[in-house]
Amino acid sequence: MTQSFSFRRPLLAAVLGAALLLPGLSGAQTWRQLDAAVASVGTAEVREEGLQLNLPLVAEDGSSVPLTITADTPAGTRITRLELFAPANPTPQVATFEFGEEITRVNLTTRIRLSESQNVIAVAHTSDGKAIVAERAVRVTVSGCVAPAKSDPASEMKARVRVPKSWDQAKPAEVLTMITHPMVTGLAADESGNKPATRIIESFKATLDGKPVLTAHFFRSLAANPYLKFDVAPRQSGKLHLEWVEDTGRKVEIKEEVRVG
Repeated sequence: MTQSFSFRRPLLAAVLGAALLLPGLSGAQTWRQLDAAVASVGTAEVREEGLQLNLPLVAEDGSSVPLTITADTPAGTRITRLELFAPANPTPQVATFEFGEEITRVNLTTRIRLSESQNVIAVAHTSDGKAIVAERAVRVTVSGCVAPAKSDPASEMKARVRVPKSWDQAKPAEVLTMITHPMVTGLAADESGNKPATRIIESFKATLDGKPVLTAHFFRSLAANPYLKFDVAPRQSGKLHLEWVEDTGRKVEIKEEVRVG
């Protein structure tokens, strides 16, 4: 049975920091120390192979760290849900993704914020009820969570999307979408010590003719001007509808035709 370990934040940060210095430390020895990751896994059978979490070994700018997640699952199974954690960040949860049937393989890229050097953790759930855990150690030179917004916090939200001109039926192809947004974490104090109100993209949804393709929930650790790149394998032509939603309730929608065949 999986056991949960509770730590106060200073102790957790110290443990994770020490973990980065220990050669040969297996992934399970770290993710089991984070209650949120343990809760995500639940009672599922855990695998530590098949999920690749790619980040730079050293991130000079913690406010914008590129991240790619790919997965190899047995024939007849696929990833249905994925959770991403940065345990040493002020908010350990980074994002949660849910994948529809048109995403037959996970090949997802985005940018995140990292507060300090730590092990980033991904937990994926498969259609046959198993959980796959992956970790990646990243050394951060400059903290990204308390960095001020790099774009005007009052700027308008503008989204765009790029899809192939045509798709082969049920064959994965790349969708790239981005939104102009400052992602104000509310953690960066000004000279007077005042902190701005939090303003973040809270969720994203992609549907094809109303059928869910990708649904995401974001926390404060997504980088400014968020973008997502992911593979979709549509079975038929239709209208791809994307929706970005801010924590204020404001949203931006964009549509694009998907032409199969």
